Amino acid sequence: MFKLGYKMSTLGILVAIVVAAIVLASPHDTNNYLAAARDKHRLLYSVASPRIILAGGSNVAFSIDSAKILERFHVPVVNMGLHVDMGLRYMLNEIAPALRDGDVVLIFPEYEHFSGLPLDGRPLELGSAIKFCPECISGITTPTQLFNVAVGMVQTAEGDILRGIKNSKSHEKIYLRQGFDQNGDMVAHLRQSDKLKPNNHVSVITALSPNSAINLLNLFYQTHRADNVQIFVIFPAIPVTEYENQEKDFVALYNLLSAEIEIPILGVPQDFLYPEDFFYDTVYHMNRVGREAHTKDIIDMLVSEFEK
Repeated sequence: MFKLGYKMSTLGILVAIVVAAIVLASPHDTNNYLAAARDKHRLLYSVASPRIILAGGSNVAFSIDSAKILERFHVPVVNMGLHVDMGLRYMLNEIAPALRDGDVVLIFPEYEHFSGLPLDGRPLELGSAIKFCPECISGITTPTQLFNVAVGMVQTAEGDILRGIKNSKSHEKIYLRQGFDQNGDMVAHLRQSDKLKPNNHVSVITALSPNSAINLLNLFYQTHRADNVQIFVIFPAIPVTEYENQEKDFVALYNLLSAEIEIPILGVPQDFLYPEDFFYDTVYHMNRVGREAHTKDIIDMLVSEFEK
């Protein structure tokens, strides 16, 4: 038994060494979209409080003009939005240690977070982010996340190697690290004329109770509400047709959130519905016109809340 255990341990170490070698030896695509995790992490820790911190997936990255919020409230804005598949746990874990007195946190969970999307994220996105931003490991707190990081790093390395062999240049000029501005907003798409992709929809909404995402958000709120930090949940912008297609399910989800979530909710889903031609390529990414309209609605919500 001892010999078997020793052999297994040795094999595990060898596998870890091989994985590390693959990752370290692979070329680093420093302009990879997920490499922006490093810039956002540094922004989070370098900008002085009080701040408005925006948390969520790519709906936050693509659909908010942080400069307009700064102009209205005269405090810096840090846009941490990157990718839904980073997982809600990572999104909250990453910002938690950086919160300071006077900060305002606006959380924009994609609807899928409440309907079965893994809270611990997916391997490729987590592995890529940690590869480019080792300090972002602070957002990893569960064995599942750690496993995803390990698997994702291998996937990322494999992809980098294949790209290097093919010596191919990406045709995609939007989903790049350099596409973000100094506040963490994605701006590379604002001059593009792309339209919402066909058959791109909000996933089927299910109002699950008990709900793991709600429990996670409540724990975050319980941990930080006494730190002189204001925390709010805001619904993401989506096309009005997406709401109409699942109206009963959206209503059921809102009723569930109203009953079970402890974080104050700003507005209702209907407050953030927009025409399809306000969106860029997916139902969570807005073009210039949509971004302006959505940012104005967010500002109006905050003004009403702060004036109470």
